[in-house]
This record gives sequence, C-alpha cells and structure tokens, in this order.
Amino acid sequence: MKASLLQEQSLRLAMTQELRQAITMLQYNVQELSEFLYEQSLENPLIELGGFEREKKKSSNNSKSTSKQVENQMEIYSVDSTTIQQHLLNQIQYYKIDEEERKVASFIIMNMDGNGYLQETNEELAELLSAHIHVVDRSVELVQSLEPAGVGARNIQECLTLQLKRLQRRNGLAEEVVEDHFAYFVKKDWRKLVQVLKCSNEELQSAVNCITSLQPKPGLAFSSDKPLYIVPDMAVKKEDDRLVLQMNERNMPRIEIHSEYSALLNNSESEVASYVSEKYQHVQWIMRSLKQRKQTLLQVMTIIMEKQRDFFWKGPEYLRPLALKEVAEELSVHESTISRATRNKYVQTPHGLFEMKSFFSNAVSTTEDEAVSTKRVKQFIQTLIGAEDKKKPLSDQKISKLLEEEHEIVISRRTVAKYREQMHIPASSLRKTIG
Repeated sequence: MKASLLQEQSLRLAMTQELRQAITMLQYNVQELSEFLYEQSLENPLIELGGFEREKKKSSNNSKSTSKQVENQMEIYSVDSTTIQQHLLNQIQYYKIDEEERKVASFIIMNMDGNGYLQETNEELAELLSAHIHVVDRSVELVQSLEPAGVGARNIQECLTLQLKRLQRRNGLAEEVVEDHFAYFVKKDWRKLVQVLKCSNEELQSAVNCITSLQPKPGLAFSSDKPLYIVPDMAVKKEDDRLVLQMNERNMPRIEIHSEYSALLNNSESEVASYVSEKYQHVQWIMRSLKQRKQTLLQVMTIIMEKQRDFFWKGPEYLRPLALKEVAEELSVHESTISRATRNKYVQTPHGLFEMKSFFSNAVSTTEDEAVSTKRVKQFIQTLIGAEDKKKPLSDQKISKLLEEEHEIVISRRTVAKYREQMHIPASSLRKTIG
C-alpha cells in the first residue's frame, strides 16, 4: 500500500513538472525555444540536435546564399533590448532554495511583463502550478527581493511600496502616503494630504520628492546597445487570392534521439536501463510538447488570419476588434492558453513585423453602431491631447464630446479616463505646469 502511494505521488509530481514545462514551452518564442532545447541536450545524452547545426555550417560556408534564403523566407529584425527576465533568472541561481521553490520563482519571472509586473495572484499561481500556497508565497517574496527593487509587483502602488522599503534611509511619511493615501497622491491633492497626515508643506514636499524619484516601471531600466535579433515565429504571405501561413522552423534545432544511447534501452544492467528509459521518456515528452506547441500556434494564427483578413490584405488601419476570449472559444481552450501562445511572438506580414498580441483589441461602438478598436480610440485621444492648449487642457468629458463630434465614437468620461491612464497620460489638472 505504502509503495503504491509513493509511486502515485511520484507520478503526480512528474506530471505536474511536465505540465509546468509544457506551459512554459508554449510561451517561448522561436529564439527562447532554441535556447531551451540546447540546454535540454546538455542535460539529456539521448537528445541529439539536428538541422540547426547544419544550417549554421551552411551559413559559415556560404553566407550569401543562406542570407538570401532567409530573406526570402523569414526576415530577421534587430531591436535594442535586454530582458528583465534574463537579469532576474541570473540572480536566483545564487540563492540556496529548494528545487520546487526555484521552479515556481522561475515561472513567476518568465510570466512578468516588460515593466517587471506580475499579473497573477498568489492563489492563481498556486492553482496553475499545482503548488502549495506557502511555496508560492515564498517564491513571490524571493522575486520581490531581487534587483531592481519593485519587480514582481501587481500594480504601481505595490511597486513603489517595495522600493520605499528597500531604501537605505527609510522615509516613513512617503511610505504612509503610498500605502494609505495613494489616491490623494495620484490626484496631487496636497492640501488633503497635509490635512490627513498632519504634516507641514515642507515635510510633504520631501516625501513627494522621495516618491517621484522612484521607478514605477522597473523593467524599463533594462536596455542594451547590443542588438537583439527578433526572428518571427510565423509568416503570413499573399499568394494569388489567398493567405498562406508558414511556421518558422529554420531557426530552431530539430530534436532527434541519439541512436547509440537508445540501443542501451535493452541493456541487461537494470540501473543503466532505468536511467536510459527515464531519459528516453523525457525526450518523448519534449517531442510531444513541441508538436502540441506547433499545433496550438498554427490554430491560433489561423483564426487570427480569418478574423483579421482585411488587415493582411489592406493594411494596419483595417485591424478590427478581437478579444482573446473570442479565439479561446473557437478553440475550446482557456483565455490564458491564448495569452501564453501569443506572448513575445512575432509574425512577419505583408505589412511588416507585428507582435501577435497586437492583433487583439477590444471594441468600442460608434454612433453608426459600428465597431472601432480601442487602439484607434486611444490614438484619437492622444491626438486630441497632443493638440490641446496646455494652458487649458481638455477634460475627459470634453474629450468624450470631441470623439463623438469628430469621429462618431460614443464612450463615457470614465472610459476616456481609463484609456488615458492606460497610456500613462495624466489628468487635465495635472497636465498644467504645477506652480
């Protein structure tokens, strides 16, 4: 009975680890996946990487020919950027923590956005990873203790709080402002803050100076002069009167099973056979996960092509509203699956390189009962604010009215405020020069 229970627990743990890795593999773009497979080949002697190395040799022998082939199939794009994820993962390798906590912390880091923010709650992470809540709590605390201060926060208030508590010279008044009276700080209601904090104008000014010296987006600090090349995961091309979807498998190694090691499966020595069998099962799992990843990406992109047909034929201005939920329902999967499948992945289109997530946008109704994407509405709001009289900035109510008059877009003052805040544009009262 005890042996059976132990075997069941071991199997459950293995399945949980495989599920976690499968989720992570779905999130990887083609470059990240190539790195992952290379790391796996170092750990598993049965894994032999094919295709990729041969392409590299071809490249060195005939760079002009290969360059032309790549140009014909998949363009490579250069951008200046270094990820916050790489920086944080490098830090946790020096911490003495158990393997489960390290895996959860790594998952948290890989799920951060470019600003260094975490979207999921501890409870959601525990459910997603089938991990104990205490393990998740410790992992989140670990991530939030890393540099730069503020990473792993769920919102700007928590981000600033984390940074204030890491200052060598703590500022108690600044901490109180952020933790207990953040709404007044955002509104710059200094009079109310002086009243509730029972402090002088000078003391408040010192606290405000301390807060404004912080970095609300700690992930943005990571940029580099070294070019990082973005390789599209897929390409959509026009061929006659149809759109053709092509998966980029040129820049990814092909997994093969090393024949010399696989022959040891029938080895009479039980320890050798057991070891090889375990590694063989791991290779099989990677192959299945790669197949599933490819299938999911192709399915998601095929639906995007159907929904955004006008975009691919006519151009970006024809991008229509599309929600993650809409694609998820078509595939009968959870929205989080679509979110992970589109994370950090790029598609080469007839109109240039686009991040997969850029094809998703919520809808806003017009007076003609047509749908307009929120991205276009935000562009209109930016244009209106950019052209306003800085001595008399436009209120959210006025912007709402102008959107209806000039673009036949009907949205409330609150919705204008929400979009404005998402674009990090301050309210009209704060767009004036503060005297």
